[in-house]
Formats: sequence, C-alpha cells, structure tokens
Amino acid sequence: MWRPVWGACLVILLFVHATGAARADCAVSPAEMAHGNDAAEVATFYRHWGEGCIWTDRAASDLYEVLSQSDLHGVAPESFGIREIAGQLKAGRGTGLAGRDLLLTRTALRYAQAMQAGRIDLMASGYDIAIPRWKPPVAANLAAALKEARLSEWLRALPPATPEYLRLKQALAFHRDLAARGDWPPLTLEEGRRSLKPGETSAALAALRGRLAMLGDLRARIGGDRLDPQTVQAVIRFQSRHGLERDGIVGPKTLAALNVTPEQRARQIALNMERYRIMAHAMPPTRVEVNAAAATAVLFEDGEPVMEMRAVVGTRKTPTPILSSRINTVVVNPPWVVPRSIYVGEIAPAIARDPDYLEKHDMFWLEGQLVQRPGPGNSLGRLKFEFASPFAVYLHDTSAPSLFASDNRFRSHGCIRLEKPLDLAVRLLEPESSQERIEAAIAAGETARLPMPRAMPVVVAYWTAFVAEDDAVEFRDDIYGRDAALAALLQDDALPPSRGSTVSACGA
Repeated sequence: MWRPVWGACLVILLFVHATGAARADCAVSPAEMAHGNDAAEVATFYRHWGEGCIWTDRAASDLYEVLSQSDLHGVAPESFGIREIAGQLKAGRGTGLAGRDLLLTRTALRYAQAMQAGRIDLMASGYDIAIPRWKPPVAANLAAALKEARLSEWLRALPPATPEYLRLKQALAFHRDLAARGDWPPLTLEEGRRSLKPGETSAALAALRGRLAMLGDLRARIGGDRLDPQTVQAVIRFQSRHGLERDGIVGPKTLAALNVTPEQRARQIALNMERYRIMAHAMPPTRVEVNAAAATAVLFEDGEPVMEMRAVVGTRKTPTPILSSRINTVVVNPPWVVPRSIYVGEIAPAIARDPDYLEKHDMFWLEGQLVQRPGPGNSLGRLKFEFASPFAVYLHDTSAPSLFASDNRFRSHGCIRLEKPLDLAVRLLEPESSQERIEAAIAAGETARLPMPRAMPVVVAYWTAFVAEDDAVEFRDDIYGRDAALAALLQDDALPPSRGSTVSACGA
C-alpha cells in the first residue's frame, strides 16, 4: 500500500513546487513598479491584488479585444501598445510571467484612466482652464474586476454613457465611413465668382447637391443648374449645423465648411470626445452648461435640457475660460466694478476724448475703483449669477440684447451674457422667488442679493463638435485654439499652452 501513497505525495510536492515557481515568476519587484509615470497606480494595484499570477490567457484576451475597439472612442489602439500585447498573446504563458503581468496591468490601468478621465491634464493645454483632473480609483477597481472574473464587463463600462457622448461616438463612425468612401474633392464656383445665391445658376450645382446629400442635409440630388428652394433649405440646414449665417447663400465661409474633409471632421469629433472624457466628472446631470465655442447656454435637469438660450462670450483676445463651479447667488440690479484692465484699455482713452464720459455712463469713483451704478444702461444688465472661479467671471444680463441676434457673439471680455437671464433666475430660485417677486425687485432699483435654495453646478465648456437631440451633427470653429492645443498635447508635441489673454475681467 505504500506505493500509491508515495505516488500521491509526489504529485502534491510537484504541484506545490510548480505553484511556488509560478508565484516567483509572477513576482513584480518594487523597482519594476517604480518605473514609469504610473508608478503610484501600479503599486496601488499590486497592494490590492496580493501575490501570484494575475493575467490568465482569457483575461489578456479580453483586454486585447477591448483595446482593439478603442478607435470607436477616437483613440488609436496603438496608443495603448496593442501590438506588444498581441505578441504576448501569441507567445502564450511561458517564462517571464512577471514582465507579462506588469505590461498587461499597466496597459489596463492606462486604458481605464483614458476612458474615465482622459489621457492628459486639460489644464496643461491653457492658462485659463480650471478643471482639476479627476483620478478615478482605477487600480482598486481593476484588481476587483480581475478577482471577480468580470474584466470584460468592467472595461466596456468605462467610457461615458451619456446621450451626448454616445451621439458623438455615432458621429465619429459616420464621418469615418464617409472618409473611407474615397476622395473629397473641393467644391468650387466658376472663376471670379464669390457666391451662389438662391435662384442663380451654376455648373457647380450637381457637385453641391452631392456633397449635401452625403452629409445628410439633402435627401435627393435631383435638380437642374439652378439653386432651387429644396437645395436652399439644405444649404441653410448645413449653415445652421456649422454656426454660419443661415441665408442660403453659398459664399466663401459656407464653401470653406463644405470643403472640410470627413477625415478632418472625424479628428475634430475625436478631440471633443477626449475633452468630454476629461470633463465628465464635472458635469452632473443637473447643471447650467455654457458652450463657449458655440456661444450658447443650456440648463439641464436630470440629464435633460429644459432651457436653451444664446450667449455672448469672449473675443479671441479675451477668451471665456473653461471651468466648473457652483452658482450660489443671484444679484438683482448689480453695480459694475470696472476692472483695471478695461479702464486702462478702453475707458481712460474714452474719457480723454470726452470729459463727460463718466457722467453719461452713470459711473463714479469709489475708494479708488470705478463703479457703474445699477440701471438700464449698466453693462451687467439687471441680473448677475455669481459663482467662485479664479478668473472673476460670471453669467449676467446685458444692456445690449441686440447682440443675441448675431451669429458672431464673441464680443465680451470673458464673461457670459445670457439671452434669457430672467427665465433662468426664476428656475434657479424656485420655490423661494417667483417671476413676479424678481421683477418687483428689479423695478425697485436697489441692489439685492438673492441666495439660491441650493447651489447649482455650472460648467463652462468648449465643444467644437457636438450632436443635437435631433441627431444633427454640429461643428464650430476653433476660435480660441483650444482644439489645436489639446491635439498637440495628445501627440506629445510639447507646445506651450496658448495664453491668449488671461481672463480676469468682465464687462460690456
């Protein structure tokens, strides 16, 4: 009977020896963990995991499959070193298990960070950005997903799942499909001709209709050589989606937008998806959101847009910053304390030309500061929405509402003027204040501070590509150069952030 017992003992000894060898092969040294700029996350992961091999062939294959689809989110799989992982899968689990495990761990952590909070710190792309980078607990979550055998499910749930992001994802696929169809020859009018107006004829009509049909703005390509009403409506729809004057005239700006290739638009969408992932943590379902690139503002409640309006935002030289904060007070009949930069650059020269300038604009000096009294001519209008920020900017009314009729609403010193400030104030102050109470406070003429019943999150973003609820893909010019700065960082092209003008003032 001794032989079977000895045989069983031998099997157990061999198993223990093999397991011990595997554990030794999988042991990642502190020196290996400390290598790279993700050392802290790697060390945290191994603290949560413990000892022993981590990455089974199944887990490694799941990671590879998810990485291979990262281009659906505008991120090339090569940026995660997918070829090296493919080599590891092909080689199988041989020797060097520690190096294999460390490679797969680092890659999974990098992917998780990228999909949940972006690949870079957005604040590195400009001096007028105040969106602190979010550091999600990817190390602990990865360890848990591996231990519980739900890695694939966890990885696929990492990207944002909001309607706004998913519509961008669909738009990216659409434009990549257009790019894959072939060339995108430039549309041109006859030599010496600058525009094509409704009712006019041109040999370019067939090509124009084809382009509009491919982009989804025109249903049928039929028609002669005249710019007919159906095609005019398609041109207007295209102009509306690109923030252009909606006049139905195919002029230089409209032609330029039509000639942007699908590949270029796909890159623009991918940049905005990256920005969305970076900012997602700062955009709760209920919020006021300003899109500085489109000069618009929206109130969201539980993820649904309930109020939309036009806005006036900063010029190229005085860009509106990117930030997140909380609106805590509505000021009725606010005075305007003129920032020194505006006084020196604009008001002092005006006073030199007209000694009565201050009296005409209801301004006076108070303790060394120039102040404009509340009233119908005040630059802030009748309402101001206050929130903390390092740039001294806020949302406010205006004494020049005619600017909202313009498609070019990049006119301020950095603050955001709202088309419907009273409607927004009523919504934010409910149930403490009704529209009648706010209007009565305005009519009284005195400055009053109305505290919010609860602080309202506000985010000032910069979306040059976004998709409306009707699935219309919208694009805006990169007026502040933020897309270019973000692209440079993503390509590891160490360009300094665009300074523009540091925003520290609000005014007319």
